[in-house]
Amino acid sequence: MSVKATTRRGKPVWAIQVIRDGGAYNRRRFLDRRTYLKQDALAAEEELIAEYERTSNPHQGGERHQEEDRSGDAGAMTATTNATTTSSPRAAKAKASAPRETPTLADFAERYLALQDPRRSDFENKARYLRLHLLPHLGDLRLDQISSMVIDELRARLRAPHGERASSRRSLGRKDAPTTDRRKGGPKSPKTINNVLTTLRSMLNLALDYELIDRVPRFRMEKVHRPDPSFLEEAEVKRLIAATPAEWRLVVFTAVRTGLRRGELMGLRWEDVHLEGRRPTLRVRRSVKREPGGVLRVKEPKGGKPRSVPLTADLAEALRQARPERPEAGSLVFPGPCQGFLDHQRLWKVVSSAARAAGLDKHVHPHLLRHTFASECYRRGIPPQVVQLWLGHAHITTTERYAHLAPTAGEDLIDRLGGQVRLSGEGRSDLQRRSASGSEARAVEGCAIRGNTRGNTTDPRDAKNAV
Repeated sequence: MSVKATTRRGKPVWAIQVIRDGGAYNRRRFLDRRTYLKQDALAAEEELIAEYERTSNPHQGGERHQEEDRSGDAGAMTATTNATTTSSPRAAKAKASAPRETPTLADFAERYLALQDPRRSDFENKARYLRLHLLPHLGDLRLDQISSMVIDELRARLRAPHGERASSRRSLGRKDAPTTDRRKGGPKSPKTINNVLTTLRSMLNLALDYELIDRVPRFRMEKVHRPDPSFLEEAEVKRLIAATPAEWRLVVFTAVRTGLRRGELMGLRWEDVHLEGRRPTLRVRRSVKREPGGVLRVKEPKGGKPRSVPLTADLAEALRQARPERPEAGSLVFPGPCQGFLDHQRLWKVVSSAARAAGLDKHVHPHLLRHTFASECYRRGIPPQVVQLWLGHAHITTTERYAHLAPTAGEDLIDRLGGQVRLSGEGRSDLQRRSASGSEARAVEGCAIRGNTRGNTTDPRDAKNAV
């Protein structure tokens, strides 16, 4: 069996290789292990073997058809003649070496999206990047025509403003907000440009695996400057909660004290909240995602792994008071009118309105409460690895965005290094005083390198004596 699990370009893949005729026929294919199972890889191996059999024995299909329909007429004789001609080794070699027609980016986009997992959070983003940026500019080009120059031209086009700028309603939460350059028609941010180029590179890597192209061109990414995340101070948190309506106050308080994402708050159930024991905790097992049609779907949390978050004493007490005496199985902590779930758009408006009522001059939204939790953890001296587990970050670099909030972290640990070395005299140590006596000067000044016990010094006389 020629299917094995390995890594390629840092990603887990199934490596499929079929070698026949002493290496004359050598085909390889790679499938993403995060998307495909082993039986999918075995099915791909069977396809490669069937392709080899069709290439090496192209006359079998003609002979089988001839035996079934043998009648002695002229049509059968013609079929026999064609099968004989095609079965020659030279014709088979020419058929195997015939170049495959390279599809355009628009044609290959359908196959690419069909292979993506629609349950992943980045599926909609890939489809949007294709629809808005890649297909309008590169859709008519063949895959082998997409060069580094074409990619750089796409980067320059995305950086330049085009068309009329639209107003940003998210910045201040109202329709008459001033125009900005980050909306439709304006230049794209470096992060958006890199996301578009990453989608294009993923498509070309898949085309390379399918042997539709010979190489993947070089991609030059934009330099992304990630500003420090904004957060609320403890006094601002108290003002925000006080200005929040009573029916929404526990939701906001839970987000501030646990750092749960909005979808995780919507999918939290009472069976996941453990208030008994020495340390109350909650278990993040699911999240709620809004589909393009407006339908809410329950899925696994971001990252695909459940996690546990400890509860503070004040939040645990608030949840105890809000919990029913006998909660039903599967009952939500924060139910709502949208298919039984919380209205996420209404939550956004409630948080923004409460921030304005509290007199906060910051752009407050539900995800800012998650930033507030992470920032407070860093300022309290909690290790980054622990904060990463609580927040559910896949990479520690995401958590380290808040490291600037603890600039003095670890300074007290420096006292554990070094011994009790005292300096005597005028800033000289005991070792320096002994070396100045003369008898031990050469032994101290000499430095043994690579086992040379005679010592190596910078003094020419010492070097002469050593020789």
